[in-house]
Amino acid sequence: MLEPIRQVNADGKREKIAAKALEDYFKGWKLYGTPRFYFSDFHICLQWGNGRENYIGDLEVKWLKTDSSRPAIFPFNKLQQMMIAPPYTDNEHSYHRICFRFADGIAMVPARELAHIEPVFHTRWDTQERDLVVFYDARSRPEYWHNLVINE
Repeated sequence: MLEPIRQVNADGKREKIAAKALEDYFKGWKLYGTPRFYFSDFHICLQWGNGRENYIGDLEVKWLKTDSSRPAIFPFNKLQQMMIAPPYTDNEHSYHRICFRFADGIAMVPARELAHIEPVFHTRWDTQERDLVVFYDARSRPEYWHNLVINE
């Protein structure tokens, strides 16, 4: 059976765990959950005190069960959605991000960094569903790597 959108209960639980860890790690970040089936998981706001905050982009959390020695797979259609809806602001720190959660740390990658990667067809082993994806190798861009281990 083909599924137009795949979302399981564990996704929401893991997203909340990651959000808490990221808010603690990136000082001043406040993550607001987005509606179900929105193109990203969270809106990121930077808090300035006295109840002031600025929107600095969206965040997609990709929870991987492997370590960073293996490339991550990211859906090309989701990347397209992130790229056609950029945050409109004059702040250089405002952009959409993808957090690849590996077993040994995270890669916090600007979505625009994946935009130049040529997509390839990939077939899921469990559903045999064929999708266009991009592969991201965390070792290729060490400047996006953080030694933040997020566990369930």
